[in-house]
Amino acid sequence: MTGFDAIRLETDEALGTATIILNRPDKRNALSAEMVTALRGELESLRHKDEIRSVFISGDGPAFCAGADLDEIRALQTASVQENQKNSHALREFFVQLYTYPKPTCAVVHGPALAGGCGLASCCDFVIATRDATFGYPEVKIGFIPAIVMVLLTHQVGERAARDLCLSGRTIDADEAHRLGLVSQVVVQADLEGAVQTLAKNLRKNAPQAMATVKRMFWRLHGMSMEDGLVWGSDMNAVSRSTDECKEGIAAFLEKRKPNWIE
Repeated sequence: MTGFDAIRLETDEALGTATIILNRPDKRNALSAEMVTALRGELESLRHKDEIRSVFISGDGPAFCAGADLDEIRALQTASVQENQKNSHALREFFVQLYTYPKPTCAVVHGPALAGGCGLASCCDFVIATRDATFGYPEVKIGFIPAIVMVLLTHQVGERAARDLCLSGRTIDADEAHRLGLVSQVVVQADLEGAVQTLAKNLRKNAPQAMATVKRMFWRLHGMSMEDGLVWGSDMNAVSRSTDECKEGIAAFLEKRKPNWIE
């Protein structure tokens, strides 16, 4: 299987969505280098399509994503430091690309989302999980470490919960993942499609550039003090008032009509 068929793409014009489907069911959708390359390329392509308002990621087969491809990791154990760094840096760049993606993203999780697969879900803005979904960072059980995803995980759930997951390596169910903040919504399988459509419809009502700005601000705020964040936030507040979207949005509200980004 090549990177080009390691994923599939489905779009819904009415909802303005693109769904990227991880397509290595025989490998529990493990994140091979080829899959990561394909994901990065697809995200970059969708970034420039105005008709796509939100991006969903799901997995084919019984698992969402079981993490890194261990056959690849084993092969890289005899590779040079530089080759290992190249592989690891590509994975980091993918996670950062997804975490900072300007369009809203949602992981649609069924079955196991483990290690890098749990990290992939954590990098999305929303996670909708079915009751059978499980989450965890079991790397320490095989002498490995969740070195990249733990940085992002700590921002998502706080250090205490991140330490619990990364040091214990335990697997948690969808309800506990929801309590920790890893999951946005837990649904039964029969309600999954409806939950996805409802989220997509709600996101399509929002101003695209405003959402992109909010996402960019979240990323930058991680490195700021509270005081610096508030100063920058007030500046961004002032700037946003003069954007075309804000002018259109306020005018539409006062005129009791839909803004021009809603068809």
